[in-house]
Order: sequence, then C-alpha cells, then structure tokens
Amino acid sequence: AGDGGTWLKGPPEGGGWSRSPHPPRAPSAGCGRAMLGAPVAGALPGMAAAMASPGAASAQEVKLSDPLIKSLAVGKVFRDHQSGVTGMDFTYDGLHLVTCGEDNSVFVYSCERAQRTRHLRCEKYGCSLIKFLHNDKDGAVAASRSETEHVTKYWDFHENKYLRLFRGHTGRTLSISPHPYEDMFLSGSEDKSVMLWDLRVEKPTAKINGQGPTIASFDQQGLVFAACVGRPKVHLFDTRNFAKGEFTCFDLAPHIRGDDALARFVQFSPCGKYLLVRTASQLLLMDAFDGELVCEYPVAAGAEAAPTGAPPVPSFSPDSQYVISGVAGGDTCVWQTTNARQVQRLTGHTSAPTRAAFSPAHALVVTAAETLAWWIPESA
Repeated sequence: AGDGGTWLKGPPEGGGWSRSPHPPRAPSAGCGRAMLGAPVAGALPGMAAAMASPGAASAQEVKLSDPLIKSLAVGKVFRDHQSGVTGMDFTYDGLHLVTCGEDNSVFVYSCERAQRTRHLRCEKYGCSLIKFLHNDKDGAVAASRSETEHVTKYWDFHENKYLRLFRGHTGRTLSISPHPYEDMFLSGSEDKSVMLWDLRVEKPTAKINGQGPTIASFDQQGLVFAACVGRPKVHLFDTRNFAKGEFTCFDLAPHIRGDDALARFVQFSPCGKYLLVRTASQLLLMDAFDGELVCEYPVAAGAEAAPTGAPPVPSFSPDSQYVISGVAGGDTCVWQTTNARQVQRLTGHTSAPTRAAFSPAHALVVTAAETLAWWIPESA
C-alpha cells in the first residue's frame, strides 16, 4: 500500500426556541440550489415556512442560500457541559444531536423540540469522540479519554450499557468514522495505525500501519475511505478491496506551510467531489478525483487549538455548497465551498468553537465552545 502501509487481516430540560438579540446580517445575492431533506412537523417555532411533516406528500424542502446563511442568529444556547466539548454528531435525519466532553458527560438533544433528552456519564473511560450509528439515536461508537485504556465503545443509550468494547489501539484515538450502512467503522490513532472494525467482533478485522498519528474517514456512500497515516499525504482505499492497498494517493506537501504538516482531519464532501483537510494551521479543499488544490480557507495561522490540542473541526453543509469552521477569537466562519468566499461570520463565543456543523436536514447550525449554540435563520 505504498506510504499508506500494509493491511493486516485480523431527564429532558429546557424547551422551545427563543430569539437572541443578535442583529441579522444584510443579505446578499443567493446562489443556493441544492435541496436538503424534508424536515419534521412543528420542529422549530418560527421556521414553519422551511419545515413540514415528513409524511406529507407536499413537504417543502429547505434550500440553503447566501441570504439564509447570512440571516443565521442564535436560537438556543445550552450550558450542559462543564468543560470543553470534544465530540459532536447528528443523526442522518437531523432529528437528534449528541455531544461528549472533557467532563465525562454525553448529552443527546432533540432537534425537533430543541431540548436535551438524555444525559449519560462515562466515568471509567471518559469520552473523547462520539458518532451515531446507522441513524439510531440510541446507538453510538465512542472513543475513550483514558490515558491507559484506549478502547472504543459500542454504546446502547437506551439501556445505558456497552454492547461491546473494542481493544486494539495503544494510543489515543484521533478519529472515528462509522460506515453509513454496514456494521463497521474506522478508527485512527496516535499509535500510528488505522483499524477497521466489525461491530460484532471485539478485535479489528484489518489494520494499516503508518509512520505517525493517523486519521481515516469513509465517504457518504461507504464505497471509499481516506486515510492520513503520518505523512502529508491522503491515501484512498476501496472499501471492498482494501486488502489490495490504496488505489491512489494525493501529496499535500506542495500546499502545506509550516513545520507541522500532518493532517488532523479529513472528510469527503456529501457530493463526493471534494476532500476537506485540516492541518494545525490550514484548512484545504482538495479535488477528490485528482488531488488538486481547489482552495484554501482563511482560518489564520496560529489559530487557537481546542482543549485537546487539536484545531477546530470543520464540516460541509449537506448540499456541499458551504464549509463551516470555528476560528481564532471565538467566531465561526461559513465560506462558499469552491472559492473560499466568506458568506457569514457567526460571533458570540469567547473561545474558538471546537466543533461546528450543519444539520443534515434542517436550516440549523450548531457550534460548540464554552456553550453549545444553535443557530437558525433570523427571517424564519
């Protein structure tokens, strides 16, 4: 597999939405055309025009556009975590959100009711990363924060028990990526290895050895996954034929500045055309087919890191039209994906948001810093 290494088999609280006194931004010419999934009935007061019952034949579809992005304002703020948020994820349908933090707490929220619906504790292992499984609000994989036991947990929230503990990594887990529909997930680690896991088996089913800290991520169809294994390169693998090694590799070195050239985050765009790559000081958009640099987002060199030492985690909008990320000073920027033009700058946090994400199905953005802020269109 070249530089990529070799594979080895092997209680509810709060409720309702409220407006903050944030002034709306002046709208600009919209360019949004991609459609998001039909949202749920009565989910967010004030957003009736953008939301309809999922069972209604005439359900409206939300379209992201520059004017909508520019009108985002705080609709709800949660202060559940007592320290930094280290992980966050939506279910595919956008109805539920989960967060984990340095306080060893996991919270699940209903996006329909804008309420916290579950609080779980993880005292023994802690929780550094968390991802829902198969659109199930009651099932997730979570990486430990323990300095000695580097386990990943298959967690049943409804019963509040671990269905399985996955042991194999000997260093801190840096990434978790569940397959979108099959019972498997990828993990990257400080121990210089990427592992592929079957949810039904405690030991990894495959392993790739790298030359430094590793990260890995499936694309949204689960057909391909990307891995960065300690060098400034992105390796792409066929999920069905990973044992044959990478089918292509993109060199990031020509585009990276500074001494820390390692990728800290990699993600495919929902459309599959692009790769978002985050280093310590840069945020790059690469063409997923030829590896060419499309653009670089101005996240500012020297931007403050998250409490874990990692830079803020960016993400795509569900239509691949926008990229969002926390930046130094506590702001969150939204850019046009392919030209890095800033569309909106969300202000209010006192530290750089560690996580920022669009809902997969609704006109909703969530940012996590000292608080968890939910942003909705001012005009809704």
